[in-house]
Amino acid sequence: MTSASRVPELIDAFMTALTAAAGLNGVQIVDGPLVATSSASEFVFVGYDGDPQGEFMTAQTTQEWAGLGARAKTEDITLTGAVLVQQGATDVKPCRDRTFAVFAEVEAVVRADPALGLPTPTVCSISEHTLHTEQTDRGIQGRLPFTLTCSTRI
Repeated sequence: MTSASRVPELIDAFMTALTAAAGLNGVQIVDGPLVATSSASEFVFVGYDGDPQGEFMTAQTTQEWAGLGARAKTEDITLTGAVLVQQGATDVKPCRDRTFAVFAEVEAVVRADPALGLPTPTVCSISEHTLHTEQTDRGIQGRLPFTLTCSTRI
């Protein structure tokens, strides 16, 4: 059976790799937006940018034929993710530093296996990220949405 898209596999593979990462021990790894209350203060979201007022876009793809008569396509996927660190204080620097420390662990997961266990040819990388420092009613929050880009064959 031919897959119409590798997006579901990519999300599953990324979730598995993040959950297994020793450097993310104690960080809640979430598939999509958080739908239940949590006492955690550090999160990595896969398929969600961490903004409850945002677009809720999970992934976007483009596909093109891999060659004439190949009956295979190259699929380029952009998968939304985010690191969210909430601290009860109002001091920005420790929150910013911890947000980037968690993000570095996410980046290390992708660097350790750029295919994330998916079949070849697959190459993934974190291509962009943006830091948002937000004062909330519960203190400072670091929110770092990122994009995981993946080029694969279906």
